[in-house]
Amino acid sequence: MHQLVRISQLALCWVVVLAARVAGDELEGAVGNTPVDTQAAAVAPTSEKTAPVAIELELSNFKMEALMLAIVAGLVANYFYGSRKNAELANIWEKPIATVLQANFSAVGDGRQVLERDSAADLLFYASGRRHCKYAQGHLMLTARQDPIALLNDLTANNHEKLEVEVTLNDSLPGFVFAAVPRKRSKAVNRDRYDVSTFAKIATHDNVPASIVLFSESADITNQLLDSGLDKMLAGESGLLEEIYITDSPAEKPETHDFKREKRLLVTIRLPASTTAGIQSFREALEFVFYMVDYIAEGINLRAETTKKLGKARDEAFKEFARMAEQEKQEALAKILADKRRAELDEVDKMSPEQRRKWEEKDRKKQLKKEQGKRTRRVK
Repeated sequence: MHQLVRISQLALCWVVVLAARVAGDELEGAVGNTPVDTQAAAVAPTSEKTAPVAIELELSNFKMEALMLAIVAGLVANYFYGSRKNAELANIWEKPIATVLQANFSAVGDGRQVLERDSAADLLFYASGRRHCKYAQGHLMLTARQDPIALLNDLTANNHEKLEVEVTLNDSLPGFVFAAVPRKRSKAVNRDRYDVSTFAKIATHDNVPASIVLFSESADITNQLLDSGLDKMLAGESGLLEEIYITDSPAEKPETHDFKREKRLLVTIRLPASTTAGIQSFREALEFVFYMVDYIAEGINLRAETTKKLGKARDEAFKEFARMAEQEKQEALAKILADKRRAELDEVDKMSPEQRRKWEEKDRKKQLKKEQGKRTRRVK
């Protein structure tokens, strides 16, 4: 709707420009085609009427305006065509998405529709009420057919339509970092994602094709996850499962010590052709996502040494944030003590000289005792 408003405003602007140019040409023609005899005008009686001036308008004079109007009309037509086409595709993909979500969750969408339209090319879903996870949310990303600039960008960048699913897991599930991404994206993932670059290393497995790069914290985690059937999904002919992340750490480096710690499963599924076989393959890939939720909860049994290794890695990585938390705690305590001291000195200012002398003597003994305590602790 916002884009339609912008297009309408653009069309209106060009109509105004066209009208202004027509008016300007008419005025120029009127002045240019009517020579003025200043001497005759001076002697001519004011009551005498001048002859009307004929104005000739030719279409050849408005080629630029016609081109602009054609472009605006094309943009408007493309917007409606692209929006209608994406609405048709959204209805096609909503059916398998709704079927899988309703089979796994007790609450899907707002009760009336599964996919909520965020724009002509972006649709969202939310579902909750399932074991082993708190909720799931997804983003169906279609080609921006209604927006020529965005469409050109998608074609240039070789972007394709996909569904991104994020499942927030229960806190009781094991925490680790694992990722499987296309080889062409592996360097960017290792560079940009804090969880992958901090905790995981590149792993290899015979059942995973060379086009996929694995990142994992240990061989124990890698083997157990691939035993779930993930290796077959990654090596399958459909190739719909593009990226998968299982993580208990944030994707971006936290700036404060009180960052949100959640265990999540993130999966990107490429949309195939909207044929019967394509829709079936897409549905199987989406079902596998929620099967993985149960597998992580019930099928992953990490060895004691692996669990210890994971904990040690997080203690080392988050040591900086522990120092930040302690520093903030000390600063807050120092502020409280400073405020208390300031209030105490304000009360001293109101005392009589004798009362002030007694307070100062008492305060001196108190400070001396505190210093002695510090020296005693240093000796120990």
